[in-house]
Amino acid sequence: MKDKVIAVVKFIVPIIFWCLIWEIAAVLIDNNFLLPSIASTFESLFQLVKNQSFYKAVVLSLLRVTVGLTLGCVIGITFAVLCHKFSVVKLIFSPFISVVKSTPVASFIVVLWVIMSGDALSVFIGFLMVMPIIWQNVIDGFNSIDPKLSEVADVFEFSYGKRFKLLIFPALKKYLIPGIITASGLAWKAEIAAEIIAYTKNSIGQGINDAKYNMDTPTVFAWTLVIILFSIILEKITKHLVRRSENNA
Repeated sequence: MKDKVIAVVKFIVPIIFWCLIWEIAAVLIDNNFLLPSIASTFESLFQLVKNQSFYKAVVLSLLRVTVGLTLGCVIGITFAVLCHKFSVVKLIFSPFISVVKSTPVASFIVVLWVIMSGDALSVFIGFLMVMPIIWQNVIDGFNSIDPKLSEVADVFEFSYGKRFKLLIFPALKKYLIPGIITASGLAWKAEIAAEIIAYTKNSIGQGINDAKYNMDTPTVFAWTLVIILFSIILEKITKHLVRRSENNA
């Protein structure tokens, strides 16, 4: 019980501190356009949640990031396995990974916006952000396998199923799980950025754009709070699902 109280206090105190900083700064600036107060931000948030379009935008944005995350994980793992088994695949595929890693996400969004609709673009950007992370983590997992243990498996002629369960899977999960958790947060932020730049209909990005064009800063802040909240929720859900699948494996 004491540990739970301490955990709650550690969670609440920093939030209260930064809310105080926010409110003091808002009072000093005294300009709702430059920095809205906490009260005006939450008033805008309450107005948002009363509108049915808010829930449609949130659900569709979450759906897009889920599809992008899933595609990134599946394709990243697939190509990592192929690169591990066939050096020629790694030789060909590695430059593409390097380009994706080094190119700013905004550049991809602007270039691809010409040939993709807002929905497809948001999903594809999420996929692009996730896939290299998963690919690299799976490659690192394969590289972490002790060669001596592989030799033992060869000597005792382990079946592939037994080799995977006792040797490969334990090595991969140490890298894959943190990779998926990191990728989920990155995919969410990148997907929202794509929605904003491409003005994706029925999305959180569209809501932010509309508020910006109307010079409604409190609503921009309200949408930002929504993004932060769902970023935390998405990370928690991802951790839960990954660890649950790990326990069932």
